[in-house]
Amino acid sequence: MSDTVYTGKLRQWNKDKGFGLIGQAKGKPDIFIHASELKGLSRKPKVGDAISYQVITSENGRTQAINGYIKGVSAAQVVVNRQSNSIQRFVTFIAIFVAIVILVNIVKYFI
Repeated sequence: MSDTVYTGKLRQWNKDKGFGLIGQAKGKPDIFIHASELKGLSRKPKVGDAISYQVITSENGRTQAINGYIKGVSAAQVVVNRQSNSIQRFVTFIAIFVAIVILVNIVKYFI
């Protein structure tokens, strides 16, 4: 794999199968890119998007794009589910409370 980052326009996108073709410089063939190589995007790719990517040659000898991202599209924001966070705190509190009650009863038994 080369560390060189290329940029091309997304010329074709198959949303059902999750892959597309990036147009390169004139005279060069289009390059294949799979949706799994476009990581953490806040939206789906569209024809005409400027894609930055690196290139590898796959096991079957075909050139394909990896580590791609859409220029001008921010990465998806991770939203923390506050409800599950508060439930986790509540469960932790109950577990600690039960452990303390059991410990107090064990101490009472021996005193």
